[in-house]
Amino acid sequence: MGKSDFFAMGDWNAQCDRCGRKRKASTLKKDWQGLMVCEAHFEVRHPQDFVRAPQPEQPPEWTRADSAEVYAQVCTAEGLRAIPGIAMPGCAIPSRTASFST
Repeated sequence: MGKSDFFAMGDWNAQCDRCGRKRKASTLKKDWQGLMVCEAHFEVRHPQDFVRAPQPEQPPEWTRADSAEVYAQVCTAEGLRAIPGIAMPGCAIPSRTASFST
């Protein structure tokens, strides 16, 4: 008679897939390879098996070139004066040369 030869309600005798020893089925565990093994031979799967590299970014199927940039000119109080170097093209008023009072 072996160590596992006793009556246990709802349990049965089974063999460890690694060492072949007789054990009760309730004491065996399923390892990461699918084998039913005793506590002495149980090993968990190594965490490095689950490491995944990031997926490279997929380019779109087709693209368009950027359109030419549109600049909107805003006339400022300084730009309205007709003084060379200060006047803004399209904004300067020829008769205006004095600065604005605040």
